[in-house]
Amino acid sequence: MCSYTERFVTRNVTTPHPNELETVAALRLAMRRFLHASDEVTAAHDLTSRQYDLLALLHRPIPGRAPTPTEIAAELCLSRSATTELLTRAAAAGLVTRATDHENGRLKHVTPTAEGTKRFYAAVAELRGERARLFELLSLAAGLAGALSAVT
Repeated sequence: MCSYTERFVTRNVTTPHPNELETVAALRLAMRRFLHASDEVTAAHDLTSRQYDLLALLHRPIPGRAPTPTEIAAELCLSRSATTELLTRAAAAGLVTRATDHENGRLKHVTPTAEGTKRFYAAVAELRGERARLFELLSLAAGLAGALSAVT
């Protein structure tokens, strides 16, 4: 007797192309290496991974006003309470400031401080090589996915 999973696989899954399997493994390993390197680098600059994500969001070259906590929560896929905690700790660490909106006093806008920018830029510079390796692999994976979809 076989398990539900075995029956499901037998009926519904075709064997992937060996190149696809190789790419899946390489991509997963590259992402893990990148996340590990990112965690080490951010810690070396006295940042948590969430603070790094927050600073990355705040440093995007998007013209206009600084984001609100609600917008940050949506972008980082965090709950309101997790976002409040993140912003409170980031502000206490001197990484960000929160300022009241001039037109709507109920809104706050979050901006990076000079210290937050300095630490973030240093971490970004250290991760440049890891990002390049990950982007190269993503490009190869995208090319393979396109080739495989044309075949099937």
